[in-house]
Amino acid sequence: MMRYWIPPSETLEHLWSERFPALPRYCGNDSQPGIDEVEEWRDWTMLDTTPDQLRIEGFLERHDLSQATLLHVGVGNSGLAKRFAQRTKEIVGTTISNSEMCHGRKLNILNYHVYINNKYSGEPVPGPEEFDFIIDNNPTTFACCRDHLCKMMVQYRSRLKENGMIVTDREGLGWVVSAPSANPRWGFSFDDWAALGEVFRLKPKRIDNDIYVLAGESAVIRHNFRPPSIKHAVRKISRLFRR
Repeated sequence: MMRYWIPPSETLEHLWSERFPALPRYCGNDSQPGIDEVEEWRDWTMLDTTPDQLRIEGFLERHDLSQATLLHVGVGNSGLAKRFAQRTKEIVGTTISNSEMCHGRKLNILNYHVYINNKYSGEPVPGPEEFDFIIDNNPTTFACCRDHLCKMMVQYRSRLKENGMIVTDREGLGWVVSAPSANPRWGFSFDDWAALGEVFRLKPKRIDNDIYVLAGESAVIRHNFRPPSIKHAVRKISRLFRR
């Protein structure tokens, strides 16, 4: 059952006044909320996956995804789906680009479903009732106001399993669109993202210098993970031979 959590208005107002006074509370545009990027960056269909997105995918590699459902917000070139679809139960992707949607659907990946959806609109995303992972590399990048950002957060909170995680990256979180109308304060730090997450009863975790997570109440997070070094492996083998 979906858990719609809407913070008390006084709690949200306090957060905004204390931490985000330079950001508008309401933009007045309910038909197409969000700030559109300049044309050259609107369609990522044929562009390479960015380094920050690859770091997020590296984090996903650490988990058993065999029964996992993933929501990928901003599918771009659908590289995430191509990499993980055969190892997951289902991936739902969203985009505001018709070209990105068509590209994703033409891949004909059976458990990958792509939809047009504006995350700031509050319109429900099709697919499973709850997700194990919600991947959004630019949650605030295109934001226009507090009200529409909160519509996104309400949906993320309601669609996230209690042991699930919302995953983003330092670089993507801090990036702001190139459009002249964009407010640079929409580039969030970890502390900004953590403060917003806590208002929505999500546990903030800094996995490493780049990967940030907002987790459900029962999530078990592997953080500060590093594969063993070659030197460590050699020492371990040497000890075995000495026995």
